[in-house]
Amino acid sequence: MNMHRTRIFALASLAAALTMSAMACGPQANAPVTTTPQLVTVEVTRLVDAGQSAPTVAPAPIAAPTEPTRPTAAPPVVTVEVTRPALGTAERPVQLLFPPTTAGATIAQRAEPLVAALEAATGAEFAVGVPDDEAAVAALLCAAPADTIGFISAAAYTLAHDACDAVAGLVARHDDGLTWQMGMLVTQPGAATELAELAGRRWAVADTRSLPNYLYFRAQMAEAGIEPGEVVTQPEETSALLALRNEAVDFTTAVFVPPVMPLDRQWVFGETQPEEWRVLGISPTRSPIGYVLVAGEPEFGGYRLRDARARLFDTTPDIFDVTRILALSEPIPNETVVFGADFPLLLARQTLATMAEFAASEACQSSLCSADFYGWTGLEPADDAAYDPIRFIQNTLELEAADLWAELD
Repeated sequence: MNMHRTRIFALASLAAALTMSAMACGPQANAPVTTTPQLVTVEVTRLVDAGQSAPTVAPAPIAAPTEPTRPTAAPPVVTVEVTRPALGTAERPVQLLFPPTTAGATIAQRAEPLVAALEAATGAEFAVGVPDDEAAVAALLCAAPADTIGFISAAAYTLAHDACDAVAGLVARHDDGLTWQMGMLVTQPGAATELAELAGRRWAVADTRSLPNYLYFRAQMAEAGIEPGEVVTQPEETSALLALRNEAVDFTTAVFVPPVMPLDRQWVFGETQPEEWRVLGISPTRSPIGYVLVAGEPEFGGYRLRDARARLFDTTPDIFDVTRILALSEPIPNETVVFGADFPLLLARQTLATMAEFAASEACQSSLCSADFYGWTGLEPADDAAYDPIRFIQNTLELEAADLWAELD
């Protein structure tokens, strides 16, 4: 598996750790400055002194046995003590694994402040690795579960968890304030009141690999026995929405971001209507600073609209009038910080706390939170149950792991 060169260590140290792990037989200590003795049992069939020749034995006459042959005694065993570097030492640093979402040199540079914060907080040493793709990151999380932390997508985490019990530690928050993303299924007003009415209808899609904007709705329809008509691919979501507006298709799917609610109210999935603002009977307008508003700013009792249609508002101001949301996908988590299944618990807790604090600090703006890296605004605790919508997609569409990896490429 080819690896990109990175800031501190290459992944050669991880390969050495994997070689030694074949002889390991116990939990590793968390302290980064000690070594842990290992015991390996070796079978010995005969011991001969150096320089001593084997004695010559005259052949005995062959005779018929008079009683059953007894089994020979078990060979003696010798216990050999083997030492392995402790996790967090220079010989065996904790591996921070990033998929190549941007240039390897950029990843190494942007990860430096995080590495410095982690080493100062834990006393352990950390190294940055950039495997070839997300599948390679997941493979290393499974191959070295005591040594590795991966920064991967929700779908990649789900596959790693199912393969080797990898653990979701933290989930990213983006500038919309959310730790998840959702899709919306949009029709023209009065065109349909339920998904069943979309059977055989034309569907405009910008990305057929998107979990919230395509695969989730495809699985939802498959579960209900609904077969859509032609799937018309579009270069982007605005194009798909315009195709719906111009009646070139019957429905489309695109990104849904909940509106900012009036007077600090929270939009809650499954409780708040996606277009609650329509009860006011007022069409959206553009504010002087560029927001799409209904009845003024939220602090004055209005709504701020943020779904994909808002990007079309300047050129197509009637886009909200000629479209309606029929259904929403379930929330799909954002990028996730994932630990190998055997990662030491105390060090994991220290790492999680440090990462969450770091993501909320100014230092993150030149690291994970920078615009040319992840653009995160924070990290929050992850819950494995939040990834069930991905399992629903995989199970309903009968996708093998290889199929889902193909969707991620």
